[in-house]
Amino acid sequence: MLSQLSRPLALAAAAYAALAFGQDLEALFSPYLSSGAEIAESTEANFSTVVGPRWSSWEVPNWSGAIKPATVNDIQEIVRIASANDIPFLATNGGHGTKANLSQFTGIDVNLANFNSVSVDTNNNLLTVGPGVVLGQISTTLLPLGKELRAIGVTLGGGIGILKGRHGLIIDDLVSVKIVVASGDEVTASKTENPDLFWAVRGAGANFGIVTEATYNVHDLTNDGYVVEANFAYAAAQNRSFWELLQKYEGSQLPAELSIQAAISYNRTRDEPVIGATLWYLGSESDIQSILDEFTALEPTSSSIQTLTQVEVYYESVTRGVCNRGGLISAYTLGLGQIDPASFEAHFEDLVTFYQANTNYYGLSFFQIYSNEATSQTPVWETAFPWRDVQTWWLLQNVYVDDSQETTIEEFSREQRTNLQATSGFDTPHVYLGYAHGDEGPAAWFSEDHLQALRALKALWDPTNIFGVGADLF
Repeated sequence: MLSQLSRPLALAAAAYAALAFGQDLEALFSPYLSSGAEIAESTEANFSTVVGPRWSSWEVPNWSGAIKPATVNDIQEIVRIASANDIPFLATNGGHGTKANLSQFTGIDVNLANFNSVSVDTNNNLLTVGPGVVLGQISTTLLPLGKELRAIGVTLGGGIGILKGRHGLIIDDLVSVKIVVASGDEVTASKTENPDLFWAVRGAGANFGIVTEATYNVHDLTNDGYVVEANFAYAAAQNRSFWELLQKYEGSQLPAELSIQAAISYNRTRDEPVIGATLWYLGSESDIQSILDEFTALEPTSSSIQTLTQVEVYYESVTRGVCNRGGLISAYTLGLGQIDPASFEAHFEDLVTFYQANTNYYGLSFFQIYSNEATSQTPVWETAFPWRDVQTWWLLQNVYVDDSQETTIEEFSREQRTNLQATSGFDTPHVYLGYAHGDEGPAAWFSEDHLQALRALKALWDPTNIFGVGADLF
């Protein structure tokens, strides 16, 4: 029997079976996986329960099958067997990745949903999570303990959010990871153990393996975990003056505890564009009253101010529809070194024209402004993440219902990206990997300065390039 063969002979026999019988995933993987692991071909009835969910139906990978491992050893065996049999695979959790050309990927989904453990060492201020956690789990676990952290999938690309001004990027709090590398071995990476791999993981981690566990430093709650949230909506007449107000909060003018998100949308019911602003402040409302007064002075069509917990802020963002699953959603993005009111004004006008010409388009354009006070305290060469000088992140989230619109939307999006790049303050594109469209290229994701070192480490840790689908280093 297969299970009685030595490991090398077993792999050889499995490889022959794969070639002879069209790579029957059950026959190929099942003898080596735990009883809790689930395997399904894409044609099987249970496939939908095994494959990881997708946030967007745009550029869905061409899954030939899916495996939901139950143990770390399962992950190790999947990597070894898939590699030995030239079977492409992609590890997933929340399924929020939207990369161009993913529909051209044919292979198996390794669904990490079972690895959703969360543990906290309050004595040492450490949080350890599995790759199957979602951000809501972390917030709801930490808040009652008086701790905060801005898991894994978010971390590997850098990690930005409303606590960035206080604590920096999420990778700046990463203490160590356990990661299954191309050989199938699980290794630990930290500043003292495999430090080269640890450097690469913090910004380009998906290119080097499947993280099975991550440990972070956590912090005492800022403002006891309460956040002031102020929302404003403005008519098109405030277009230029709104961006001029935002420009006032560039660089050191933005308090570390304050984050601002501007959004351009279109109200189809009223047939009019809307400029929205959400301010999150990790302190008391009175601290930022002068700032709130400036936004109020622009005469918003509506406004509200409330105090929420960090958990409520997270779930409110989810229920606003940004994370709704199933629609056609693509993304374009850029990191900006400056706010250029004329450029933003032109972008708004272009979007309004596009909304009106394409009545089934429901996209949103975001400008996320975070303080760099904490982020800039870590030298750029400390981690593989290269864009610590970005304060404003632009994210165009294209939402539409008819795939015949795709070409028109893609052309418009590329044009807007080019226009914003011209006034970004940077000579080359700075792209946050978590938001990337997928066509920007490795220099935009990782920087030319970091690519040589990353490629050398790739040759060491993943010489056959089995990891990094959608964000390759080459």
